[in-house]
Amino acid sequence: MKIDLHCHSTFSDGTYAPTEVVARAHAAGINVLALTDHDTMAGIDEARAAANIHDMQIINGVEISCEHTLSGGYGKNKSANKIIHVLGLDFTDREKMHATLKQLQDSRATRGQRITEKLSELLDISYDELWQAVLVKAGGNPQAVGRAHIGQVLFERGDVKTVQKAFDKYLADNKPAYVAIEALTMQHGIELIHACGGKAVLAHPTRYQLSATRVRKLIEEFALLGGDACELPATSEPISTRKMVDRSIAEHNLVTSIGSDFHGSNMPWRRLGDVPILTAEQKGIWESFTALA
Repeated sequence: MKIDLHCHSTFSDGTYAPTEVVARAHAAGINVLALTDHDTMAGIDEARAAANIHDMQIINGVEISCEHTLSGGYGKNKSANKIIHVLGLDFTDREKMHATLKQLQDSRATRGQRITEKLSELLDISYDELWQAVLVKAGGNPQAVGRAHIGQVLFERGDVKTVQKAFDKYLADNKPAYVAIEALTMQHGIELIHACGGKAVLAHPTRYQLSATRVRKLIEEFALLGGDACELPATSEPISTRKMVDRSIAEHNLVTSIGSDFHGSNMPWRRLGDVPILTAEQKGIWESFTALA
């Protein structure tokens, strides 16, 4: 059974509609897929309808933006406030989940506009022109606007040489055009997922620009707050990074999750089905999914 429990569609910052994501997942040989758009479940029904045609299983999924303050460190680095992404998987109470996430969706639209305002000043370009281009990338939906859409627009305009450069120079945390997103605390996010009948997974723990010590601390604190699983690092990351995460997962009695974090053409290096392989000692979160029982 081939599994991918982390991907995105046009309902957040992906470039393909849910139907196309599912078709591509089927072509990649995937049997079980979770569509995990940012703070929204709007694409799940379309994905499930497409999956029925391909005899695939769709797991209810969402990627929730959560605030968390990491303790530890010294001097000016004593604590670090971060937006941490927590995947909610296999939940059943979609109404309860939607009611809480609606507020976050509304904040995404405001955030996208504020980032665009900062960029228009930094680059001395028309706000209206830039915002309209960003909206086109987001399918006309301001609530779906993510930094990836904005980075793509900057790249296509020639303001940066690559989408990644847009993040490095303007969009990443604490860069000149960065705007913090309204978020639940990580504890609240985990509690919400559990209250909706799902499993809480720490997404891509090594992608938050943290030192190795702080990555381990993040995994520890996620476990202490009641998290269920940790996503394994991408296959492109060093073996040493994978081993570090494996040790932390084992130490804190978490199970594992795997996902490509596929976004489509704006991040072509992330491919559906390109997921890590578990070690013999590791257990997959999907073994506890009611949807697969």
